[in-house]
Amino acid sequence: MRSALTTVYHGLALLMATGVVVQFFLAGLGIFGAESFDAHEGLGWSLHTASIALFVLALLGPRTGRAIGMALALLVLLTVQVLLPGVSDDAPGLAALHPVLALAILGLTVHIGMPLLSRRGAASAPRSARSGRPASPP
Repeated sequence: MRSALTTVYHGLALLMATGVVVQFFLAGLGIFGAESFDAHEGLGWSLHTASIALFVLALLGPRTGRAIGMALALLVLLTVQVLLPGVSDDAPGLAALHPVLALAILGLTVHIGMPLLSRRGAASAPRSARSGRPASPP
């Protein structure tokens, strides 16, 4: 059960990373032609909700200090992220950190999800007959 929850933890992080990339597209669409930023805002709140689920999964799945800390950091970053546009009138310099913080969120979600990609890559890598280690690339 714990192993399955750990896999879901890593998978949700990768799904969130995909969502962040879509967020960049939706922000560009909002700037260059959409009627509003409603889709961008809605997906942002969905990503925030997903970060709460990711934190719970970190507590139930991997249960390591590192996994819990990264999930908590992501939750804090996303909480700040969804609040930043609200300060644009009072502190435009602070609100301008919104896209910069999005890059940090993208990096952290990919980092959290990377073990899932590494396991899949390792499973498909050719093995040396004698040592069981991955074969050297040609």
